[in-house]
Amino acid sequence: MIMAGGSGTRLWPMSRKSKPKQLHSLISDKSLIQETLKRVKKAVPADEIYISTVAKYRDEIKKQLPEIKDKNYIVEPAVRNTAPSILYIAKKIVQREPEAIISTLASDHDVENIEAFASMIKAGFAAVEKYPDYLVAIGIKPTRPDTGLGYIKIGKSLGEINNEQIFEVERFVEKPSYETAVKYVKAWEYFWNGAYYFFKAKELISWFKKYRPAVSRKIDQMLEYEKKGNGGARQAQKIYESLKDEQFEYAIVEQPDFKKVLAIPADLGWSDVGNWGTLLEVLTNKFGSKIVSRGHHVDVGSDNCLVYAAEQLIATVGLNGIIIIDTPDAILVANQGQAQDVKKLLDKFKEEGRHLYL
Repeated sequence: MIMAGGSGTRLWPMSRKSKPKQLHSLISDKSLIQETLKRVKKAVPADEIYISTVAKYRDEIKKQLPEIKDKNYIVEPAVRNTAPSILYIAKKIVQREPEAIISTLASDHDVENIEAFASMIKAGFAAVEKYPDYLVAIGIKPTRPDTGLGYIKIGKSLGEINNEQIFEVERFVEKPSYETAVKYVKAWEYFWNGAYYFFKAKELISWFKKYRPAVSRKIDQMLEYEKKGNGGARQAQKIYESLKDEQFEYAIVEQPDFKKVLAIPADLGWSDVGNWGTLLEVLTNKFGSKIVSRGHHVDVGSDNCLVYAAEQLIATVGLNGIIIIDTPDAILVANQGQAQDVKKLLDKFKEEGRHLYL
């Protein structure tokens, strides 16, 4: 399951509510979601790949991914974060295939090691087949201290699955301090949590019945309304909109008595492309250049800069660690070290009623 309903707010002004980051070509000539599908097909046949999104992105995704059949789209009635989303997906798929095993794969990440990614997917499915009542997570080898990501601490080794090591999970850690993140990078047992999960659909449904019974009941009600056709669609949407916005990790994975979690470590050459600063790092490593630009750009004496020009020429002189993103109706100029604060700009836009720019 490729998850494609997010909005990518930290990549404003290119990523907008109307066209989020997964639909843009930020790293190659293909969009992030096209790159995602390309690597997922290394491990899974196109007929078995599903897309989860919301209605306003569906048509554009269909244009970009013509090989995915209409029946393989699961369209959520609203954006309600990953907990309701993953449960809705599981309940929809289990109606078609009661013994289905599902993976959740983000549509907006960058992965350099495609073969390792394919091996990871195959191992994840094999692990759930062997341990059907467990959630299997992928632990991504960290390359730097990162306070914006969650971490997985692995424990006892359970041997190999499809030539990949598999471990019990001791705990999940959400967004540590910088000092703690430095320690995690040096310690072998800590890995980034990229939210790549594998599970048996009916097992996940049982976890929600235990830990989020109200959510489970409401989604069952939704599905009943959906069976009624157009007449029930609005009622189903109202129910989904009433659900709490909650991450899957908070709802299920981090419950104190939820112990059935395994992890497969992977060295993927991975980035979540979370903000313009991380994108600059990705592109600098990829192209070996300290100045990364697109469009009409001329520079003298600058270093470590990202410049995306639109129609007009952008000329820069003597800059360092600066990001400039030009779009038809807005220009962003930011310090690379504070690129994650772009989201605060959007909060300010909302406060000032500048919704047109969201």
